[in-house]
Amino acid sequence: MRVGDRRELVKAPVTTTQLVQYAGASGDFNRIHYDQRFAREAGLEDVIAHGMLTMGFAAELVGDWAGERGVVESIGARFLLPVRLGDRVTVEACVTAVSDDGLVTLALAGRTERGQVLAGDASFRLRDAG
Repeated sequence: MRVGDRRELVKAPVTTTQLVQYAGASGDFNRIHYDQRFAREAGLEDVIAHGMLTMGFAAELVGDWAGERGVVESIGARFLLPVRLGDRVTVEACVTAVSDDGLVTLALAGRTERGQVLAGDASFRLRDAG
């Protein structure tokens, strides 16, 4: 693994079913995530995905890259734009550093066709490094 290595995850378009399932799993029943009229009254164009659902997409990519020989140590992000129903989220991770003891540091970016929705970083440690 080297600085500059990249991986990408493209998710299927966000669906109402996915938002309802995420609300149930997370306990976040804010109406902006499922009630179109309420979302519009709140100044949004439509319902929006939970920010942590978008973060979950990034975590999926990091966990997949770490694989069985890695342990995810950290992940964090800022949400830049809301993700809407029908958006296809693409998450990219780029290696920014690799230490001698196996710590891999990544820059994260999430995008939809409307622009960047997430910016962050993550790290995982490879158990058999060194």
